[in-house]
Amino acid sequence: HAIAWQGIPVQTEFARLAPAVVESDVRAAALAEAWFGAGRPFKIFAYVTVGTGISHSLVIDGVPYAGSRGNALVMASGPMTSVCPECSLQFQTVLEEVASGPAVLAFYEKDQPGRAHRTEDVIEAAEAGDPVACRVVESAGVALGSGLGFLINVLDPEAVVVGGGLGMAGGLYWRTLVDSARRHTWSETSRNLPILQAGLGTEAGVIGAALAGARTQAG
Repeated sequence: HAIAWQGIPVQTEFARLAPAVVESDVRAAALAEAWFGAGRPFKIFAYVTVGTGISHSLVIDGVPYAGSRGNALVMASGPMTSVCPECSLQFQTVLEEVASGPAVLAFYEKDQPGRAHRTEDVIEAAEAGDPVACRVVESAGVALGSGLGFLINVLDPEAVVVGGGLGMAGGLYWRTLVDSARRHTWSETSRNLPILQAGLGTEAGVIGAALAGARTQAG
């Protein structure tokens, strides 16, 4: 269940226990990648985390951009709505329900119940040539790649860094994701930009949280 902390001065309350800073997980990871990971060479890059959910952060000069309300991280939670011009059928696609870790596991389980218990099991089955796993993994990679292409078109970063548990998967998933992102990138000048896996892997968020705290204490 979600914690109902709207309106609560969370940082102030935490500071009663110890010096504290509150930051989103994706911005913390993006900060770590900017300072110590794959984002170091770039002035402007987009960090995308793919795991239980899918979020992003634009990083400029080593600083994750939070937006006017702190909401510049949502990438895949809201529906993309379209209407078929032939039959007027309305489609509502939520990227997290197609391309996140739980989605990959759920789609595989629907066809092959009881054969996988973790998203990693599906990724490994795809690498072993399981046709159902290959189809599910490719579908997720294509969908996420289209989202990355949209992000590239809108933000025009120098590079994209992908992290999170599923984002660090290689093989078929990574190849499909990168190919799809390039096919969905409109400008030829952006199409071949670097698309990299996070240099700090799944530890980026923890490292970034420590870095955010240290930077705040240093003023």
